[in-house]
Amino acid sequence: MPHPNHWHQRATAIVEQRGSQQLLRQRQCVEAVDGRTVTIDGEQYLQFGSNDYLGLAFANEAIAAKGAGAAPLVSGYHRAHQQLEQQLCRATGYEAALLFSSGFAANSAPLALMQAGDRVLADKLAHASIIDAAQASAASLRRFPHNNLEILARWLADSDAPTIVATESVFSMDGDQAPVAKLVALAKQHGALSWIDDAHGFGVIGRDGLGVAQLAKPDLITVTFGKAMGASGAALLGSKILIDAITQHCKHYIYSTAMPVDLAQRLTQRLAGLCCSAPRQQLQRLIEQFRTGALAQGWPLGDSMTPIQPLLCNDTAQALSLAQRLQSHGIWVPAIRPPTVPQARLRIVINACHSSTDIDTLLQALGANR
Repeated sequence: MPHPNHWHQRATAIVEQRGSQQLLRQRQCVEAVDGRTVTIDGEQYLQFGSNDYLGLAFANEAIAAKGAGAAPLVSGYHRAHQQLEQQLCRATGYEAALLFSSGFAANSAPLALMQAGDRVLADKLAHASIIDAAQASAASLRRFPHNNLEILARWLADSDAPTIVATESVFSMDGDQAPVAKLVALAKQHGALSWIDDAHGFGVIGRDGLGVAQLAKPDLITVTFGKAMGASGAALLGSKILIDAITQHCKHYIYSTAMPVDLAQRLTQRLAGLCCSAPRQQLQRLIEQFRTGALAQGWPLGDSMTPIQPLLCNDTAQALSLAQRLQSHGIWVPAIRPPTVPQARLRIVINACHSSTDIDTLLQALGANR
C-alpha cells in the first residue's frame, strides 16, 4: 500500500528538482496588456512576448456574450459556428471545417482516423499537441529530423502502412518555416496524408495572409485563433469526407461544449478583414529592422523572417539573466528554457502594433547588455 503522503512527496520532489535546475515554470499575473505594453505588479513594460501578431486581441467588437450551451452534436452547433466554418472554407479553398475550443484540442482530431499498424511521421520540432495526440493514438510515431525531406522520403518509401505526415507551417519556438509545398508533394507521391499545423502562419504568411493554404494544399490544416486572430479556439480544415469521418470519432469534438457563439461571431468579423495587407507590411518592416540591428550587435538569432525571433543563449542562466536585465530597461521578453526547447533562448515576438521607435528601444537595451 502506498504511503499516505506519497503524492505530496512526489509533487514536492518534482517542484524542488525543477527549481534547482532553474527550470521551474511559474505564472506571471498580467494586470493590463495591449499590443505594445504589459503591466505587471504596477509597472508598465514594452512587451515582446505576445502572439497577437496583427494586434487584433484588443479590437472592441460590439457583440453580446452568448454561450453555446452544449456540445456541437447535441444542441451546441449554432448558425454562427456554421457561418464561421463556411467563411474559413471560402477563404482557404477547403470543403469542410470543424471548430474546437483550442489548438491543442484541434490537433487531437486527425489522429482519430488512426488504426493499429498505421504510422505518424512528424517533424522533430512539431508542436507538443501533435506529439501527444500521436502517442495516444493506435498508430506508431516516428519523428524525422527538422525539415529533412530526404530522410522523410526514405521513411515513406520504407513501408506501405497508412501514414500521416505532420508538421507546422511556422515553428512556434524557432520561427522558421517548413518547406510545405515540397512536403505535401512528397506525401502525395507516397500515398500519405499531409497535415499542417498553421497556428503561427495563419494571418501572417501567404499572399493574402491566409496561411499555408496559399502556399500548398495539404490534406488537413489546423488554423488557430489565439495568435494572429487575437482570440481563442481553432479549426480543422479538410475534405468533406475526412471531416465527416473525424466527426465520428474525435472525442474532443464529441464531448466538449462548443465554442461560445459570441466568439464565433467575433472571429467571423475579424476573418473578413484579415486580408488587409497594411498590418503585415508593417510587421515585415519591423522584423527586418530588428534582425538588421540585432545581427549587427552580434546576437545569435534563429533563421526566421516571421514575427517569432529567437535570440539563442548559451544556457538557462544566461537566458534568465538577459530577460531580467531587459526588464530593468522596461522591456518584457520571456525566457524559454528546456524542456520546452533544447536550447534556452529569449523568444522575441514582434507585432504590427509596435513602432520603429519600439524596435530601436529594444535594440538599445540589447546593445547595453551585449
